[in-house]
Amino acid sequence: MSTGGLLVRFGAGMVIGIAAVVLCMGCATARRGHAAGAVLGAGQERGAWASPAELSWLQRLGKWETSLMEALDRASRVDSNAAAAGIARVVGRCTMTLEQQVGEAPTARLKRPLEALEQACTYFESATNETRAADAKRDGRLGGRLLVQADQLLPPGETRSLAVVAGRLEASHVDPRLSSVAGRLAGKQVEVRCWSRSDWARLLREEKAYTMHHIDDGTLGFAGISGTREDLAPEVCRSLAALAYAHRQPEAGLPELRLASAVATLAHEPQHSRGIALEAQAECNAIQLMQDTAVELGASREYAARLQALYWSHYDEELPAYRSPECRKGGRYDLRPADPTFP
Repeated sequence: MSTGGLLVRFGAGMVIGIAAVVLCMGCATARRGHAAGAVLGAGQERGAWASPAELSWLQRLGKWETSLMEALDRASRVDSNAAAAGIARVVGRCTMTLEQQVGEAPTARLKRPLEALEQACTYFESATNETRAADAKRDGRLGGRLLVQADQLLPPGETRSLAVVAGRLEASHVDPRLSSVAGRLAGKQVEVRCWSRSDWARLLREEKAYTMHHIDDGTLGFAGISGTREDLAPEVCRSLAALAYAHRQPEAGLPELRLASAVATLAHEPQHSRGIALEAQAECNAIQLMQDTAVELGASREYAARLQALYWSHYDEELPAYRSPECRKGGRYDLRPADPTFP
């Protein structure tokens, strides 16, 4: 999300305050910025899935948050004082609309994120009323950070503690080897969370409610913008575990394509953890990093290159949001400009 359209020459502190929110959120419309959670010992699992009342509240919250994020997104393209004022009116009613459209938290564990959102609204409203640019910028950033903090606690089922187990496992767990690989790609410590089939369905139910179906049934994995959790679908972890722990390298057909997709997914999600919000950029990075990722999981370099080539051959079939003309040799997303090959 660019803030280039916010013209400071308008002299309105509210414009600068909104720009600060946009910068802090790092394209919050992509959402899912989770912080690291507690990790329990092997064989233990803790944390309840969302109740019907919590799901209903999450859905209302997701709708409200989407409207707020859309206003902030429009702020990145304003070209007049009148447009900025209109956006400021939306942001300036943050507390009132939160109360009217979302309401009280139905359970104690949802009170913490709601309190953070209420505090965020206070700062947003202050930012839109400030006349000094420095004060507006400060309030905007504080509000943005609180919005991210609230998002780190939601939805409740995603934050549940999982066992840390290495190896091929059908139960939900944190995989330490996959976490190590993803951490290298993210440039920090992260958790790769492999979910069982039943838990993945429950997790997607919560995510669909909260993200307004931004995350849906076809999702293979997701991660927070600048977060520390990488959530992977059962079939993705199954393919990765077969390579990492059983040294299986399928030679053809659907199994080989599934493994290529799984390796790409493992390389893709840490790009979001690095702070990259655009799916097309994250995907292009992932494709270029696939070979090294597969090798780190135990594949031979030749086989890893083959997986990369196979996946790249299907690039034109990806969803539009995941493709870009900049994903090419010499393009803006070329990670190795000096290397004559691509990807």
